[in-house]
Amino acid sequence: MPAVLVLLLVFICAASARAQQPTAADPAAVPIEQEPRHHLVFTNDFVRVLDVLLPPLYVSQRHTHTYDNVSVTILPGGDDARAQARIGFAGYSRGGYSHVITNPNTAPMRFIAVELRGADRGVAFGEPAQDDHLPVLSNARVRITRVKLSAGESLPEHQHANGYVSVIVLGGEGPGVWKWHPAGEAASPLSAGAQPLELVEVEGR
Repeated sequence: MPAVLVLLLVFICAASARAQQPTAADPAAVPIEQEPRHHLVFTNDFVRVLDVLLPPLYVSQRHTHTYDNVSVTILPGGDDARAQARIGFAGYSRGGYSHVITNPNTAPMRFIAVELRGADRGVAFGEPAQDDHLPVLSNARVRITRVKLSAGESLPEHQHANGYVSVIVLGGEGPGVWKWHPAGEAASPLSAGAQPLELVEVEGR
């Protein structure tokens, strides 16, 4: 099975969403931003960000993912321990496929999807900015890291060689809050405050 399908199926299973077997891009499918529950909320030369909210038992229109993408789970579709463990899961898929996705659960599912625009620009990632950045995935296209801070813990100012999107999955300003950080910009110090803070960073190249 091609690696792209393996990665996609891992994401689908981990998120408890059901999808038809993905196919090569289907001319009859709508672009992802035209699927009613996939809301395009940001775009620049490097990324597009979509806020995806699937109501219970929702069946999507058949839609096409043109770009490589990373989906971060915000709402897992349930309150049981197994579902809650999926919060913050980040799954990477290669672009160029079409599919239909279903939420089979009785609770909403929400994802923040970061699409990586354009071809690989060949910019090196460099070394991780801090030991607190836990590696999730690194390949020729993207580096995904996770930051976890306990209550009262802080992370000093740091930089990334490439632009990246941070997505809060716990604490802070609230799950699902995201921000684009330009390459080389000094990221403000992070502080967990009275509650733990967890976020996922998606850095393309």
